[in-house]
Amino acid sequence: MATNPTNATAAPPLPREVRKPRLSRAEKAEATRARLFEAAIEIVGELGYAGASVALITARANVAQGTFYNYFESRQDLLDQLLPSISERLHELIRQRVMEAPDDPIEREKARLAGFFEFLEKEPHLFKILSEGSVQAPRGFRAHLETQSASYRRALEYERRRGNLLIDDPLEIDILMQMLISTREYLSGRFCYEDGDFVRPAPSVVDTYVKLLRGKVFK
Repeated sequence: MATNPTNATAAPPLPREVRKPRLSRAEKAEATRARLFEAAIEIVGELGYAGASVALITARANVAQGTFYNYFESRQDLLDQLLPSISERLHELIRQRVMEAPDDPIEREKARLAGFFEFLEKEPHLFKILSEGSVQAPRGFRAHLETQSASYRRALEYERRRGNLLIDDPLEIDILMQMLISTREYLSGRFCYEDGDFVRPAPSVVDTYVKLLRGKVFK
């Protein structure tokens, strides 16, 4: 018996090929620059600043070596930009964690330290880039310190305005800010790395830090 063509099950239409929109020239340039940046971060993290040659960076980024100079004046120019760029990422993550913290000055400070450790886990190359930066990329290192200092100063000024600080003198607040920054960087070097690899610090690291902030260390 012949099949009525009008009753036959119609074959599903073939999926239409979805074409990705072409990147503009500016978007392509930004993508290339980003690849060079990430490649430099990885190589400095693995080999240190001294080992981060233009040849290695461009090879890792899959970019022609001559193209490098379309984006950076020199190898040193790129290296000096690494820490400030990472510093902005760090600031954004910590800002988010502080906003999520309970409305308590100690909890906000706890979130800053825990957020710093979290960032190191996501960006493990930061430690080597930071530890060598003062010598190998002094301009970038100074910019990093200025960014972090300005961020912490704003945080402490916020707590001062709300009556959450026991000190009010601007010089003392500046000293406190430097102490807090130095403490988190020392703690990260002591408890976040073993044989060059990141390890998640024990909860007691943050807990002891909080005890110090609450004045629960000395009798």
